[in-house]
Amino acid sequence: MQAQGQKHIVVIGSYNVGFICNTPRLPVWGETILGSGFSVCHGGKGSNQSVAAAKLGGHISFIGCLGDDPYGKSGVAMLREAGVAVDEVSFSSTSPTGVGFVFLNEQGENCIVVDPGANHQLLPDELETKEAIQNADILVFQLENHLDTIKKGMELGKKWGKTVILNPAPATPKLDDLLALSTIVTPNESELLILHGMDPSSELNDAECERLARLIVQRGPQAVIVTRGEKGAMVVTADEAFPVFAPKVNAVDTTGAGDSFTGALAVALSEGQTLREAVRFACYVGAYCVTHEDVIPALPNRDQLYAFMKQFEG
Repeated sequence: MQAQGQKHIVVIGSYNVGFICNTPRLPVWGETILGSGFSVCHGGKGSNQSVAAAKLGGHISFIGCLGDDPYGKSGVAMLREAGVAVDEVSFSSTSPTGVGFVFLNEQGENCIVVDPGANHQLLPDELETKEAIQNADILVFQLENHLDTIKKGMELGKKWGKTVILNPAPATPKLDDLLALSTIVTPNESELLILHGMDPSSELNDAECERLARLIVQRGPQAVIVTRGEKGAMVVTADEAFPVFAPKVNAVDTTGAGDSFTGALAVALSEGQTLREAVRFACYVGAYCVTHEDVIPALPNRDQLYAFMKQFEG
């Protein structure tokens, strides 16, 4: 149920079915190695962010395109059950539902290969007819849909005075047009480096992280929030820069941590929290998420989150 005064969040993005496997390392070309713990789960950055926000009590709609196949039907059913409005989801008869292949190592770190499938069938012209976008207060985008569609949605958001959150993942350089249309950008460290055409494996100290984030702010966004794993996040605006620390936890599975952060950030902002408060809230949600396996089951509701936060109150 929507709380009085709560703003409407619309996530325009992807749904992928995830195929997950544990592996001690990735094989080289031509090599076969044995993995373990295979599972199939719901995924896709847009879907994950929608469910994260809905479970935290946000007023959420999801707009995307899924295949007209069993995976697509299952995905929409999951979103609806989680409390996400799916009235304006479309289905493709020519492309299958998107898939993501997730590989986890023994430290809980992940790497992911995505085939967008039907996600790329969400076309720019469709967005102008979506009532949810017109009625939204906050729009959330990622980069698993066609870039022309994302740009069109962000242009509509700017034209109609919406708060536009861009989670630039999977990252790619030369996104100046999208950055200029954003209100808030939420890269992780590797994505921040990629946005600048740099090696994503490079180490980022605090000063360099702030410098690179500030360069993005100069391209148009009001704020850049760099998620930094166990170090929390760094917030950079035109007027200030400050860290927000995350609680210390033992990570089990980092898949979906960034999505949980972005979904939580949108909810906190929709409730009128300040940027600092919203980022702190989102850091706790991300920390909770990495202490559980898989993505959707790892996303907390409000009661679970508050019980988790109490463990760190001195």
